[in-house]
Amino acid sequence: MYIELDKDEYQIVRKYFNFNFQIPAVAVINKDFPGKIYVDNKKNPKGIIVWAISRWAYAYFELENLKRNREFFKELMIKEIAPIIDSLKEQYFEVYSLNDDYDKILEEEIEGFCLYNKHYENTFILNEEKFNRLDLKNIDGDVLEKSFPIIPEEYKNHFKITGMNKETEGMIFIVEGKTVSQCVNNGFEYDSKYFIDLDTFNEKKRKKGYASIVAYELIKKQKNKGMKPLWETREDNIPSLRVAEKLGFEKLERYPVYIWKKVIKK
Repeated sequence: MYIELDKDEYQIVRKYFNFNFQIPAVAVINKDFPGKIYVDNKKNPKGIIVWAISRWAYAYFELENLKRNREFFKELMIKEIAPIIDSLKEQYFEVYSLNDDYDKILEEEIEGFCLYNKHYENTFILNEEKFNRLDLKNIDGDVLEKSFPIIPEEYKNHFKITGMNKETEGMIFIVEGKTVSQCVNNGFEYDSKYFIDLDTFNEKKRKKGYASIVAYELIKKQKNKGMKPLWETREDNIPSLRVAEKLGFEKLERYPVYIWKKVIKK
């Protein structure tokens, strides 16, 4: 059985999410980012899912009652998450875990889903001394400020949640009139820390330093506001790891992420 918490009940689960990589969950709990929170019971929760809309969920489970937690997660996936994923035509749903002990709960078979992938991600924190020594020059294009929606447009019709129309700050790198790279404060903020999203869209434009420059400019701007960036990436994402190292980020945390895939009925 699962229960969806009302907004005035979110702080019930705050004490269970204390790592930097869980800041997206904390942003939801603090009502700074749109999401939903589900528990197995309100008084003393043993199973918790904090869903930061759109695809990211953060799990907390106590392991003394595996059967109960497995049923909690299965029922939630089938009755709540699957219908929304279907309506949005999404195929994947990610669950961020504390450790591999959660295999005992999250690797169970679930009707309508298959466990597509389990991998490990790292969160990095900026070494400001290293960053301050950088002097990245913008040669080939222009870096401009731009606001971005905190949530993709297509999600706004499916959730009656305050904050869906919020915007967040970012930078874009323009070459010959086209945006080739962008870096965004993705809206996951807590205690002056925020997560970065970085993309270079055209594969032919990669390995030219554009991503480093646009990230560098965003970090400088946010730094002037007293904000401290966090970088998150898969352990096997070598290009992302190289950019992080170049900018002065250092590894902070490691954790497993489970990707569930919706089974498409033929």
